[in-house]
Amino acid sequence: MTTAPKVSIISTTYNQEKYIRQALDSLVSQETDFDFEIVIADDCSTDKTAERIEKYAQKYPNIFKINLRKKNIGSWANYLSVLRAARGEFIAICEGDDFWTDTSKLQRQVNFLEKRPGCAMCFHPVRVFFENQERSDYVYPDPKANHKFTTLELLKNNFIQTNSVMYRRQKYNDMPTKIIPGDWYLHLYHAQFGKIGFIDRVMSAYRRHTGGLWWDSHEDIDRIWERFGIPHLELYVEFLKLYGNDANYREIINTHIGKMFGNFIGVDTKHNKKLLQEVIITMPDITAKFIADQYNQLVRSESSFKDTKQEIETQKQEIDTLKYEIELRNQMLQQKEQILRAIKLSRFWKFRNLIARVTGKEMI
Repeated sequence: MTTAPKVSIISTTYNQEKYIRQALDSLVSQETDFDFEIVIADDCSTDKTAERIEKYAQKYPNIFKINLRKKNIGSWANYLSVLRAARGEFIAICEGDDFWTDTSKLQRQVNFLEKRPGCAMCFHPVRVFFENQERSDYVYPDPKANHKFTTLELLKNNFIQTNSVMYRRQKYNDMPTKIIPGDWYLHLYHAQFGKIGFIDRVMSAYRRHTGGLWWDSHEDIDRIWERFGIPHLELYVEFLKLYGNDANYREIINTHIGKMFGNFIGVDTKHNKKLLQEVIITMPDITAKFIADQYNQLVRSESSFKDTKQEIETQKQEIDTLKYEIELRNQMLQQKEQILRAIKLSRFWKFRNLIARVTGKEMI
């Protein structure tokens, strides 16, 4: 039995013949003082992707471990297959349409994790570019932002680009099978076992192109929810299984779930779809829990509204009392002003002023 490599690079491909050479060249060019393997599975591409992968495997037989499928099994199932086939102590990822830009990437990440046993994973920023230059390149995460790379923040938003991450290998036997996006789940799955490390160095490139899953998500988000909304909701249900025992984490996840139900209602209303009905049929437990949570929230809101209303009434009474006191004080002030005016018009006051002038004293 051969010795397991230090790092397993995993990759899945599907109809990426245009990009696969750049991806694989960036993997085999890594400069390390340890062995690594490339575990790659093609999900029955209809173009020449598999053919090009096979040529690399022939050229580097000691590095490549390939599975060229004759039947399509779906992107996530294909992903899990390479994850489970990986033998390395550490796992890095690069899809067939992305590539690495730094030949020291693997070495730097391994060094980082070996020096920090408390980290379950580490990642770095990437250069995001648009294949046809529809938009300008940018670095993600934004280097100017004040980031907190914690599990709590990762539950709020996926700030880890897939081709930037390196995990300590864990057990992958019992993994969910109906979720999207899988990379966000994997990040949070590994975050259970330690901290999230960050290397502030751009070492890979993420390609945005029309064949990408989320390419038009910002322009037609309703279509995305129509196609992937239910497996995306499944993702949040899986997050609850991982982190639901923590009240702070659970609140964030339930907020995501609530927004997803709002998305379903919005799509149904605008496009006459039946997404919500499908969710009720396929996910009755989470639907029932959502309805119960909404009801409890409504009860709490109603109670809070009553308390607020009572508080407003109390404050209104206090304001009325203050207004009355102010009115009394104004009346007293007016009376004193009238008395003062009467004194100043009196003979006594005029005589006092005359004496002041004669004696040279200041007039009052």
